[in-house]
This record gives sequence, structure tokens and C-alpha cells, in this order.
Amino acid sequence: MSLKEILAKSKKEKKKAKAVDTAKKVGVGLGIGAAIGAAAGILFAPKSGEETRKDIANAAKNAAETMKKNVEEAGEKITKIVEEGKERIANIRSSKEEIKEGKEEAASAEEKCCDDSQCCSEECCEESDTKEEV
Repeated sequence: MSLKEILAKSKKEKKKAKAVDTAKKVGVGLGIGAAIGAAAGILFAPKSGEETRKDIANAAKNAAETMKKNVEEAGEKITKIVEEGKERIANIRSSKEEIKEGKEEAASAEEKCCDDSQCCSEECCEESDTKEEV
């Protein structure tokens, strides 16, 4: 790697890091702005403090229930995906075992066919005849 390439790569990495830092700052600014706006909205709302506290408590309770429900649904989906994955792996393994057994049976049958006096196919007999002639 030449010096020019190393410098270009370093410059590119610095540029990328600066872009990420800027994005973080914008995100933090948006979050702070939203929090300030929500607080100002609550404080200047035409409701009494008691009503506002009830609304906040209800909103928090609803958010917690919604979050719990979403987490349970996600857990069920993940469990389903894991089970499907296990089934696929088991099917692949059984297929590999069946292929291996088939190859072993074919090799065994070929050995038996060529070793016995009874041939299982004309091709086998022809092969055994040529073996005997040599």
C-alpha cells in the first residue's frame, strides 16, 4: 500500500467519523428539543395539575402495556423462527445422512455384485468378465 493510498484512507475515515459525530449531535438536539416542547406543553396546558398528572400516569401506563405486548409478540416470533430453523437443520442433517447411507448401500451392492457369482446387472457381469480376463 502506497503512502498516498494510506493518506487517502485516513482522510476518508476522519470524514466519516466527523459525519457520525454531527449526526449524533443533531439527534441529541432533536431529543432535547422534543423534551422541552413536551414539558412546555404540559406546563401551559389549560388543565389543572391533578388532571395533567392523571394524564401523564395514564400515558405511562398505556406505554408500558404496549411495550409489554410488543415484547411478548417479538418473543413469540423469535421462538417461532428458532423452531423453524431447528427443523430446517434437522431436515438438512437427515438428508445428508440419507445420501451417505445411499452411497454406502450402492458401494456395498457393487462389491457384492462383482464378488458373487450372481450378477445384478449386465454391466456388472461385463466388468467382472474383463477383470477375470486380465
